[in-house]
Amino acid sequence: MKIAYILFDGITLLDFIGFYDPIKNIKTKGFMENLNWHLCATKKSIMDSFGLEIIVDKIKPDLSVYDMIVVPGGYGTRELQHNIEFIEWLRTGENVDYIVSICTGSLLIGSAGFLKNKTATTNFNEYKSLEKYCEKVAQARIVDDNNTITAGAVASSLDLGLYVSKKLIGKEKTEEIRIGMDYHPEKFEIITIISTVSYEKPFPRS
Repeated sequence: MKIAYILFDGITLLDFIGFYDPIKNIKTKGFMENLNWHLCATKKSIMDSFGLEIIVDKIKPDLSVYDMIVVPGGYGTRELQHNIEFIEWLRTGENVDYIVSICTGSLLIGSAGFLKNKTATTNFNEYKSLEKYCEKVAQARIVDDNNTITAGAVASSLDLGLYVSKKLIGKEKTEEIRIGMDYHPEKFEIITIISTVSYEKPFPRS
């Protein structure tokens, strides 16, 4: 399985790292040895809003070769949702098995058309901004609409990482990861939507 992490200037790094940490443990613990990922962007390096730089692995790769794309949020999303070059690149991942966003990353996947006729969530300050991109905005921690998975504000990234881990490797192995992180989440609402139309994406690809 191959994951593309979509990075950009003005990213909120906890959106990315909070998701990345439990997911990378799927591989480090040997639960899915063929799990791999790339840090992807439109240029060689990106910076968060405070100048912390990350060097990326791939510059504008064809996202259709991945099984999952993960789009964090951050202040950079406010302008980037209107950046035609970036959005056209993001659209190359239209048919991947899993499309995932954290916080205002939903504005980017929404601008790319991935939320059309779907229910989604985002940062609580941006519910109104998300309305134009999806059928319904849910004020929930995590929304899973047929493997298009959106999460709320920044700290939800940890919960989302564990939620996606559970989908990939099951509850028991994910619980081992959670315990290893010494993370004790409170109960929160997850909205799962199953299409009335027969829908099942193949998973995983090697």
